[in-house]
Amino acid sequence: MSAKNKVIAGDYTGANIAMAADKVVLNISLGNMIILNKKMVSAHKVESETPGTHTVSVTFADGKKSLLELDNKMCKALLSQLF
Repeated sequence: MSAKNKVIAGDYTGANIAMAADKVVLNISLGNMIILNKKMVSAHKVESETPGTHTVSVTFADGKKSLLELDNKMCKALLSQLF
């Protein structure tokens, strides 16, 4: 089973995570997205890893929290943006 690249719990549950112009973005609705970078994410933690799937918790600058399920490529891109 491959990773969903979605928010699986918390705020924005069900929202897709995608790459846009070399940035990882959370697509809330049509035309409404959050770029997942150091400015928008105040904290993150890799909660678990299995082959091909990573579960990452993020706390946004506004205090909202989400649990993300990401594949290898998306996780690597996200962590490099948050470094």
